[in-house]
Amino acid sequence: MNRADKIFICIVVACSVLFYVPLVWSAYQEKDKAKEVVVSFKDQEILRERLDIDHVYKVKGTLGPVTVEIKDHKVRVEKETSPNHLCSIQGWVSESNRPIVCLPNNIVVEIKSSGNFEDEVDTVIQ
Repeated sequence: MNRADKIFICIVVACSVLFYVPLVWSAYQEKDKAKEVVVSFKDQEILRERLDIDHVYKVKGTLGPVTVEIKDHKVRVEKETSPNHLCSIQGWVSESNRPIVCLPNNIVVEIKSSGNFEDEVDTVIQ
């Protein structure tokens, strides 16, 4: 291993750390915020419930009823009517960056932070 290899390894490690720090900081910022489950049908919100209350909800999709289950701070699509049942195969979701998208039923299940959004940064790039 020559000097150039050692420098390259140091650069890769430094970049990895620099890319990892914002992810940890973002997760730390959302840790104390209350979370809600938002179910949308064709871009219209039809259900908004807290993530800490265990319950089963039925919402109407394009192909029929869709059963959404909230349990242990996680959410999933339990039952739905679609050709391949892709929505229910996705399983449990607890992170806000992983929505459950059910295209045949036009249903989207997301986890969002509830409450005050004044402290968040909103930018527009032109």
